[in-house]
Amino acid sequence: MKIFGRYVAFLIAVIALSSSAKADQHLEFIWGHQTTRCTYLSPLTYTGPGYGLSYEWRHPAWRNRSVGMQAHADFNYGYLLSPAKNSRMYDLTFDLEWGVERLWDGGKGFHWSAGATVGIDGGVLYLPRNGNNPAQALMWGGATLTARGEYDRLKLFGKPLRISERIEVPTIGCFFCPAYGETYYEIYVGNHSGLAHFGWWGNRPQIKSRLRADWQLGKYALTLGFDYRFQGLECNDITTRLAQCSGVIGISF
Repeated sequence: MKIFGRYVAFLIAVIALSSSAKADQHLEFIWGHQTTRCTYLSPLTYTGPGYGLSYEWRHPAWRNRSVGMQAHADFNYGYLLSPAKNSRMYDLTFDLEWGVERLWDGGKGFHWSAGATVGIDGGVLYLPRNGNNPAQALMWGGATLTARGEYDRLKLFGKPLRISERIEVPTIGCFFCPAYGETYYEIYVGNHSGLAHFGWWGNRPQIKSRLRADWQLGKYALTLGFDYRFQGLECNDITTRLAQCSGVIGISF
């Protein structure tokens, strides 16, 4: 917990300093359709609306503009129903990331970058109708590979328009998963073995795609976009699948 607290404090400090630095920042509202299945809680697939808030900060290194820093913070909420619509599941998740990227100017308006971040994501799936096991905690910490492409030679009604696509692929790390049927009361009273697991693409596949159009309107830009995120888990005979397609609206500055 001390390491987690220090990481959060560091990320907050980076975001706070961004207000005095010439950085590319995005603040966005996300809404869409979410599908979730977690066999620790139920064999059924729950679907419904998903909402989120996202903040992104990018800054070229001060002495070397071929290298940049990046930070991200996302908060997501899902309000899901069972196929028979007689049971609700709530999904509350977050993620925090910080990292570096290599920047390339491709010429003729094209820009590319590739890098990596370290971070954490976590949250909870909550199914009120379950008596013994009403919730599944989600927690991951590790490294993520990132890639981005941009094109900024477009105009809309005489105003600059930038199109960008960003891909994030969590690669290696550590995640939390209890045994199938193991209650959190058992963990509370001392059964702490076998809860942490090494994670990679094979047992925790995950990908995020962020397509953006930034329309510059004076000092600020209107951001419209589309997000897709998929998160899976295969461990201890537990299967978790989360997929969401979302529209995005926000500002960049």
